[in-house]
Amino acid sequence: MSSTEPCRIACVGASVTFGRGLPNRREQCYPAVLQRLLDERYGAGGCEVRNFGYSGATAARVSNEPYWQTPSFTAATRFEPHFVPLMLGTNDAQFANVSARRTLARDLADLVEHFRGLGAEVLAADPPPAFPPVAEIDFDALRDEVRPTVRRVAVEIGAPLVDFFSPLEDARAGFPDGLHPTAEVAEKIAQIAFGALEPLVGRWLGR
Repeated sequence: MSSTEPCRIACVGASVTFGRGLPNRREQCYPAVLQRLLDERYGAGGCEVRNFGYSGATAARVSNEPYWQTPSFTAATRFEPHFVPLMLGTNDAQFANVSARRTLARDLADLVEHFRGLGAEVLAADPPPAFPPVAEIDFDALRDEVRPTVRRVAVEIGAPLVDFFSPLEDARAGFPDGLHPTAEVAEKIAQIAFGALEPLVGRWLGR
């Protein structure tokens, strides 16, 4: 707990975190909305939220776009966050990543442990829904392999699991291309993240 520095929150993820498809992603992406919600709750300067989303990123290390090898991973590490909402997995369900999924559980756990090693508390995310047709995504693998793996890993390593799926599973119209949310849905994603983070941040800030 510290009163001399802001609570640093690193939003780690792929294109939904990055804000792909939004008219004004810098203001409408969920990390930006989360910053505003935390400012309203704790006052400006209490928290610093940064967006470390990287479009196409996976949790698996040997895939077509491993988060491990992105500039966002390097930047998030240098940020030395106190809290990390980690929203990866949808891209692990791409047809191109069928072999990479064999190590998904281990790689996801290692990614959580990487940020824990920096002193951060990591919140694992069951990612928002995706809706067919999306040519790259194996929806059976997303449902039967990836999501269960994320949930299982969270339990096994004791990471809080934030459910971004169930509250939005009927919001097909809010994902125009099947993957990326509208600004309205991005705000709902931020509200879910805020609900999970608020008590943790409040404890950290001593409020």
